[in-house]
Amino acid sequence: MQKFHIFWHNLQQDLKIFLYFIILFSVLRVAFMGIYHTYLAAVPWQDIFLCLWYGFRLSLKTAGMLALISAAFTTVPQLIFVKWRSALIRACLGALMVLTFTIAFCARIPYYAIFNSGFNIMLINGANDDWGAILNTAVNEYGLLWRLPLAFIIAAVLIYLLFRLLAVKTRPANVATPKQLWLAVLRVVIVLPVFFVFVRYGGAFDYAHSINYESAERLKSAFLNENILDDGQAFYRVYKIYKEQKKLTDLNITAAELRSEIAVLGGNPEAPTVEEAFKRTIAAPRLTHQPQNIVVILGESYALWPLLPKYQLMGLADEALRMVNSNNSCETSLMLAHGTGTMPAVNGFVTGLAEAGLTEETVPESYKTKYGTGIGQIMKDAGYKTVFWYGGMPSWRNIKDYVLVQNFDECYCSSDFKYEGGNAWGCPDKSLFNKVYEYIDSHPNQKTFHLILTTSNHPPYTIDVAAEGFDKNKVLQNLPDDISNDKETINELGHIWYADMAMGSFVRQTEKLKPDTLFVLTGDHAERFTFRKDVDDKTLSAIPCIIYGQGVQKDWLPANATGCAMQILPTLAEIAGTPGMAYSSILPSLFTNTQPVFNHRFAAWQDKIVDLNKAPDTVQERAEAAQKITAWRVVKGDKIE
Repeated sequence: MQKFHIFWHNLQQDLKIFLYFIILFSVLRVAFMGIYHTYLAAVPWQDIFLCLWYGFRLSLKTAGMLALISAAFTTVPQLIFVKWRSALIRACLGALMVLTFTIAFCARIPYYAIFNSGFNIMLINGANDDWGAILNTAVNEYGLLWRLPLAFIIAAVLIYLLFRLLAVKTRPANVATPKQLWLAVLRVVIVLPVFFVFVRYGGAFDYAHSINYESAERLKSAFLNENILDDGQAFYRVYKIYKEQKKLTDLNITAAELRSEIAVLGGNPEAPTVEEAFKRTIAAPRLTHQPQNIVVILGESYALWPLLPKYQLMGLADEALRMVNSNNSCETSLMLAHGTGTMPAVNGFVTGLAEAGLTEETVPESYKTKYGTGIGQIMKDAGYKTVFWYGGMPSWRNIKDYVLVQNFDECYCSSDFKYEGGNAWGCPDKSLFNKVYEYIDSHPNQKTFHLILTTSNHPPYTIDVAAEGFDKNKVLQNLPDDISNDKETINELGHIWYADMAMGSFVRQTEKLKPDTLFVLTGDHAERFTFRKDVDDKTLSAIPCIIYGQGVQKDWLPANATGCAMQILPTLAEIAGTPGMAYSSILPSLFTNTQPVFNHRFAAWQDKIVDLNKAPDTVQERAEAAQKITAWRVVKGDKIE
């Protein structure tokens, strides 16, 4: 009977852990709503209630896991070792759990402001980033020095409350006789498994009626859908995505299966290599002569939304709109980015492959062979010298060594020239563009392809945009209802304006110096600007693609042209290549595209964008095929054997 008394006491203590965290997650969910209350302005109260209800159900699983951990280290050992210090261990575990989730919640507040999401795949991407620059940004832009102490203070209060709950006396087991003991054991044997199943399925008894992080997106509000997930479930989402990416890296696919995937994307399944499978030939270039300079500007956080009619009056993208409205330009209605970070975008240009979470800049194959599908190879075959420009440091993601291996003849970073201002992420865009202009001016007879990666539109937002000419009053007078008018947001809008202004000034100068220069303006990703309420996926996630220069024609692309960033490479080949030139691209150019496009997250067609998981099966199959082909090429090489 002694063992049952021990079990009964510990069971109640573990249930207290379960109850405490269920309440804590619900309180944090309400607090998060309060912090981002502007997202709730147009949300029906029924959806707010459903968010709390679905969240409560989902948190049953998280709290259940925490209670199970507690039981594994306290209840179970004490059934074997009576003198096991279960109370102390449970208190220590509980305190550690509270501290972890309190810090996670405090971190999620600025994290959501940056990524418009709870913890997601960017946690994994950030592990390979410049930790010094990340720390600098966290301190200067997101208040790490006051947020972290505040998190500890809040955690101390919450830990105190947990200890008070654990100190409440448990009810003794009424097992004075063997019969009472057996009845009590029977009740436990029946009730506990039922309770476990109920918790395991989030308030249901089977998978069909359960809730999990994958099925939590049940409301119209993206903010509420994210708030359904507690931080434990968000971390679990990151883990599952990481495991899925590892499957690609482990590459169990056979050569025969790879050939089937190549056929899905319209390639030649009988080809000996991946790059041969997607060989294409230029029949006739779009321009009458090759431009002496081709410039692709890959703008940091250069999103489409400032160019949309609703936001144009703020004047944040006047330079881009000038080019859009020119007769010498064509553009997509929307374009899907390579990924949700800068390095996936760089990898998309360098390799010409899909985003598969492989961090190509760290993979040995990237330093053994050259990607024939990459922009460097395509432009070299077209007769251009290739130069990569980056406003940050060459050590960031080993970017300089990486691009020089991958068909770029030269690479210049902020450490290669003097400049004033800047921050931990690099030099101001104007300084970078001035160096590119000087290079073009000093190489008057050289055919050059320039890929420019900017940095200024990135926290910490340290440029004095007012001194650069930013008209704050114009923005405030035309501020839409889905953008906040606080100081931080206006400063961020100023940096969006600055990035556009610096880019536009460079384009104006360069086209005077070299009138035949071809420009392509696009972004590495969107999804960084924090709107004060939910916006549609096009506004949140799309990037622009503007092709501008002498000889470019409006009718090259239809009014509703929709593309993905991988298509910029073959499109450039078709514009500036030579007749009969062969190039390799797993997707067709924007000129010949006849199917919906995709990236790691979305599918799009004719100015419409949808979640990839909700796209037709054929689109999902093509996206999966692109990822598998990418994984094969990056991990195993070009040969199909």
